[in-house]
Amino acid sequence: HDYAVPPQFLPSGTLTIVDIGANVGLFALYMKSIRSDCDIYCFEPAPHILRLLEKNLKGRQGVKSFAYALSDHNGTAELYLNPVNSGENSLRSDSNRKGQSIQVDVRNASTVFQQVGLTYIDILKIDTEGSEIDILKSLHLHLPYVGIVMAEYHSEADRRTIDAMLPNHMLFDAKPCGINLGLVKYINSRLVEFQA
Repeated sequence: HDYAVPPQFLPSGTLTIVDIGANVGLFALYMKSIRSDCDIYCFEPAPHILRLLEKNLKGRQGVKSFAYALSDHNGTAELYLNPVNSGENSLRSDSNRKGQSIQVDVRNASTVFQQVGLTYIDILKIDTEGSEIDILKSLHLHLPYVGIVMAEYHSEADRRTIDAMLPNHMLFDAKPCGINLGLVKYINSRLVEFQA
């Protein structure tokens, strides 16, 4: 339940959910178990992992998958593959990510959102093993129109940066997994005012 959302924060009607760093589709399946009619946009750049995601979500209505990474630019990049946990595949190279890598397409998140027609998002989940800040930078004009933002962070500086990048949102949950790793969850302050 790392990505659980309090039911009172979920509006009635069909939810629009964006899952950046979808991996094998666990978050999408979790949200489908809560709201089977939700529309989910999954972004996963690793072809072999994308195949698992699509297999896991086969037959589920309202799920679209995209075979590229999101960031603040267009191009290609090395995706460093974790040999044990595909949830730790990353565009970031560091001493813990030695070994196999593959070339993947990278797209500007803001441009993709415009192309796909994402004008309002109920839940935006970003778990990209270090690219969260670049994605949020690209989406800065979209963020006021996001109900809930859930993002992983990989340093204390990143956690503080994420907080500063969401001035229209209020922190409602945080799960540190150590000094420099964790998950933060924010809700748009307009939704809190609406409920009050």
